[in-house]
Amino acid sequence: MSRTIIFLSSLSLLTVAACSGGSSTPAPPVSNAVAPPTTAAAPPSSVAAPPGQVLVTVAAASTPPGATVTGGGQELGTTPFTTQVPVPAPNPGETQTFQFTFTLPGYQPSTITASPVNNTISLNAVLASAMPAIPPPVTGAPPTGGGGSMRVHGAGGGPIFDYHTTTSVATVTSPCVIRSLSVNLDGRHTFNRDLEVALRGPDGQSYSLQRHSTRSPFRSFSVPRARGHLAMGPWTLTIADTVRADNGELRSFDMSLDCM
Repeated sequence: MSRTIIFLSSLSLLTVAACSGGSSTPAPPVSNAVAPPTTAAAPPSSVAAPPGQVLVTVAAASTPPGATVTGGGQELGTTPFTTQVPVPAPNPGETQTFQFTFTLPGYQPSTITASPVNNTISLNAVLASAMPAIPPPVTGAPPTGGGGSMRVHGAGGGPIFDYHTTTSVATVTSPCVIRSLSVNLDGRHTFNRDLEVALRGPDGQSYSLQRHSTRSPFRSFSVPRARGHLAMGPWTLTIADTVRADNGELRSFDMSLDCM
């Protein structure tokens, strides 16, 4: 039997839950505050774990440095840092996973899911620059009529690896009410069923393109549910590798739009 332990940003405690949907058990809060980035990271202190728990060492770094890392609803430190987290002791054959979120002003947040190796988790986040906000049309009213079509190319992408979400952002700078939308991805991965692919529009609407399918996601997709939505603003493509082993790369992403 395997269990998954996940840091949830809305909780202040670690949560243990059986993969089959069992009950959750809170774990003690993270210990050892971390020094600011101007101070050299101190090695984890020798603190005895409470009964039934073990201490997991978390070493975090980011590019650029100075990102705040949270887990279990608590701030763990500012990169680079090393700290220790008490977690329930795993059962024989159990797989534990944890979620950590990196935030830095001017950059897009990044969430990494990782498992301990010899009671140590090493994290290294590469943060993408945040896209500037797109101003609304001068009239303040939704554009109508005029038709036309456009093609926009995404920025970002890069390596796809275990328990990591790779993103690319394409920005529509002209007013458009979508008649039809197609999305094209170029890249590779050694095991397509590891991947979840989605597109999020500037209005917050999310469109699932593929989830754990044997078919390659590096192809063209039609997005009929986008019809009638406003296109102006940033569109974010996400590729989440949610399974251990295998890797790949997102080389490029672009969108073709026909406007009403």
